[in-house]
Amino acid sequence: MTVRSLLEVFRGVIESLETHGIEYMVVGSIASVVYGEPRLTADMDVVVEIPLALVPRFEQIFPAARFYVPPREILAQEIVNRRQFNILDNDTGLKVDFIVRRSDAHSVEEFGRRRRVAFLPGFEVFMASPEDVILKKLVYFQSGKSLKHIADVKGIVAQTELDLPYLDRWVGALSLQEAWALVGA
Repeated sequence: MTVRSLLEVFRGVIESLETHGIEYMVVGSIASVVYGEPRLTADMDVVVEIPLALVPRFEQIFPAARFYVPPREILAQEIVNRRQFNILDNDTGLKVDFIVRRSDAHSVEEFGRRRRVAFLPGFEVFMASPEDVILKKLVYFQSGKSLKHIADVKGIVAQTELDLPYLDRWVGALSLQEAWALVGA
């Protein structure tokens, strides 16, 4: 699997979401690479707002000839319960995690702050704000203690202008002070 093939799959997934009017934002490692330091990643995380009515058409949005898609019952269950599911590109094995937008205060505000960002030359995507990428990386660090999340945050802090009052407010509200202190910002 080449970087080029990964980017082609990423682009195709985003184009399918946009063509079918599914609201989304790219998060996770892809977002941290765009705002921070380059590193390789072999998956894509996307927060989505998928209406339950689209479940019967999901196989048309991501055709079985190209993607493995979970059965309709599982899709419906994950959407209703605001959890996540993934699809797999049959050619590359690339996994795309779809995280159904949660309804808590931060998730709602985070989704409202998404922005169009250049992803590839001539191709923009909706992406979580750099502050919200930082907050999620701190949450992931707190739950798993993986230092890659702290390294990603340091890269974003070094490369991107940030809304520090917003960041400080949510670091406090989400009890992320200890993880944020490790960043040394």
